Amino acid sequence: MVLALSATLSLSSCESFLEVPTIGKSTIETFFAEMDGLRAAGRGLHRTLAEFYDDEYVRYPEIMGDMVDLVRLNANEQTIRIFDYLSVPADDAGFPRNVWRKGYDVISNANNILYYGEPLYESYPQYKAEIDMIFAQALFVRALVTFDLCQVYGHSYIYTPDASHLGVPVVTWVPGFEDVIARSTVAQTYEQVLKDLDASIAIFANSQKPESVYFANALACKALKARVYLHKGDWENAAKMSEEVMGEITLTPHDKYVTMFRDAASEVGSETIFRLNFYDLSSSMNSLCDPSRTIKVEPAKKLLDLFEEGDVRKELLVYTPESVETEMRPGNYNAFCKYCAYKSITDERNRRTDLFVLRGSEMYLIHAEALCRKATPDLEGAANDIKALQARALGKKVEEITLTYKDAEELLQIIENERVRELNMEGHRLFDITRLGHDLERGATATSAMKNLSWPDYRFVLPICQTEMDTNDAMEQNDGYATE
Repeated sequence: MVLALSATLSLSSCESFLEVPTIGKSTIETFFAEMDGLRAAGRGLHRTLAEFYDDEYVRYPEIMGDMVDLVRLNANEQTIRIFDYLSVPADDAGFPRNVWRKGYDVISNANNILYYGEPLYESYPQYKAEIDMIFAQALFVRALVTFDLCQVYGHSYIYTPDASHLGVPVVTWVPGFEDVIARSTVAQTYEQVLKDLDASIAIFANSQKPESVYFANALACKALKARVYLHKGDWENAAKMSEEVMGEITLTPHDKYVTMFRDAASEVGSETIFRLNFYDLSSSMNSLCDPSRTIKVEPAKKLLDLFEEGDVRKELLVYTPESVETEMRPGNYNAFCKYCAYKSITDERNRRTDLFVLRGSEMYLIHAEALCRKATPDLEGAANDIKALQARALGKKVEEITLTYKDAEELLQIIENERVRELNMEGHRLFDITRLGHDLERGATATSAMKNLSWPDYRFVLPICQTEMDTNDAMEQNDGYATE
């Protein structure tokens, strides 16, 4: 892990991402000696998180899933390799190294805030509420990214009966050269994630709630807990936590749904829980998806076929050139428009792609699935959640929606399809496939020799990068990936 204050402070680093250099510690302490340093670190934390999500994390589970077709002629080698399930530990310029490095950059920044910022409570007691808020944000982000990394490098919770298989290193302190950094089990990783979220909620309860959805708050912590419980298979707590969140948000209405994605400056979305602001950042997700540039991914026919006529969500899969785009030939194009801001927005910095991390629609889907899978299922309640999403998508009243199913299994298939319709290209698909123990089954249009993969194949997770293996004697490689 590179322990650096990205976008705030540049420090020397060593080869392993999980070691801290002794050179630079005094520099960090000086940096954190004033409130301005802590504030800058908080801004840097958001920036490193945005870069992690935009550059690697969101696209990885979608490209490795079954709802995306890769335009191979336009894609770079590292994207082709994950699409084809060809990742190896030695991919130094690819996803195995970059997801690991950028994820632990974020965690390092959070740990620096929590460790080096602690003395500021005594130095600046008048700023206690502000320090609390920054600490609560850091705990939330550390939990979020630790969970994300576990999704990428550790098999799903159900891979072993007690989740005793390897997860990721759980780093909750600023490590030194003598510290042994090894992988925790998936069960231990989830335990720490939930612990951090509870600690963050406790601080938020005593602090002023952030007004902006671009900052985490107690609601974001609860929403993330609902997601963690879903992946853990703890249906009672998943239902409880998602229901709490649903009680505090409203779904973005039908007529504002597309704008919520394509014009974030004017319509952030009433269902938004936590979102990343790209006002002064360029977006590589936009570069990946926008057909007015060199489009690299397209919606698969398997995805397009899931939508019925009039579903507003399909508008985000069909790109219509605007009048200001005179350089493009006329006609419509299949594209992931969630990452295509309107070209007619005159302020270039507001012509941005603000990635969603947590939003209300996901809570409805979690709640529905949890109600279906509980020891005492509530199929009617689960169906009502899906009806609410479909009614919004079709611009109808809930009572106009009819779901046809004969048992919980059929309703669960409806819920899974609804997750795809609602959350496509938002960083969920591969993780849904693996947490459900499903096989990868791509459609006929997939431009890859890897069209089917049986769960639980070792390739459903990335290898630990060779750089980490070479410099950290305590690191264990994922089964199936040979090491030199």
